[in-house]
Amino acid sequence: MALRILLLGKRGSLVLWLENLQCACVQLGHCAQAFAVNGDTLASRLRVKWQGRSSMNAGWMLARFERTLRQFQPDLVIVAGVFGVPLDYYRLLHAWPRRPVIAGLIGDRFSPDSRERANHCDRLYFTDTRFFAAAEAAGFTVPSHYLPLAVDPELFTPGHQPRHSELLFVASRTEFRESIVRGLTTPARIIGTDWSELAQDRFHSVQNRKISRTALIQLYQRYGAVLNVRNEANVDDGLNQRSFEPLACGAVVLNDDLADLPRCFEPGREILVYRDINELNGLIERLQREPAFGAKIVEQGRQRILAEHTYQHRVRFILNDLGLQP
Repeated sequence: MALRILLLGKRGSLVLWLENLQCACVQLGHCAQAFAVNGDTLASRLRVKWQGRSSMNAGWMLARFERTLRQFQPDLVIVAGVFGVPLDYYRLLHAWPRRPVIAGLIGDRFSPDSRERANHCDRLYFTDTRFFAAAEAAGFTVPSHYLPLAVDPELFTPGHQPRHSELLFVASRTEFRESIVRGLTTPARIIGTDWSELAQDRFHSVQNRKISRTALIQLYQRYGAVLNVRNEANVDDGLNQRSFEPLACGAVVLNDDLADLPRCFEPGREILVYRDINELNGLIERLQREPAFGAKIVEQGRQRILAEHTYQHRVRFILNDLGLQP
């Protein structure tokens, strides 16, 4: 049965949650539409940018949202980032004569005063299992499940060119990430924002800038191994997009040790896990010494991605959990 699914959230987020979920809904045969609270047309995006964050729940934006509800008549609203959507949107949804089911996705840490928006949802889905205790402490009363991030395998595909043996890390700088990178004994290619101090050392090849998703995919297709280090400001135990996207492109992922990782992959078989800098350096040396070892990890990891970790899998899980799909 085809459903009318409205995706609500911010356009252009780091993981492109709104866009990825909409694409998956369409691929599954549902009628899907996105409403971006930071502007879903060029004119509205420019107006929000000019007027600032407060314009996301300004009268003109809420009027646009009401018009979308009236015209689209959704059966389900999936909120990609519960706390990035102003409370007035939830109030509008609850006041709507034919109120749709509301599924809320939470991917970052949240403040203790986040209860009202969370409790406006019918179900919550956390990308990090540590969030369950935080939700209970904050007084969330909505049933919730663990639902990790994922990947679009139609975009993130293996390339055909030879791969560089140099380690690749594409991420913005944090204190923890820099401590890991500075402990590497082999030069790596680092791309992202706020790495200017590291660039001055001239040990690693550093590009201190943002890149497009197209450029990111091309890099994952051209490198044999990708480093992943969590952003300590946002998550505790959850996996970020770098646990999935490089593997889908045929690159080995070297992931820091996270409690949620065995829920998604078999460590040492489908993904490589390091617990300290010495273990990381040892894995890098082994990959360079034994190419067949890395190739086997990639093959098994990519099979797991295609079997369980696409955005179509995530949408199916939500629909089955809510009883909206047989």
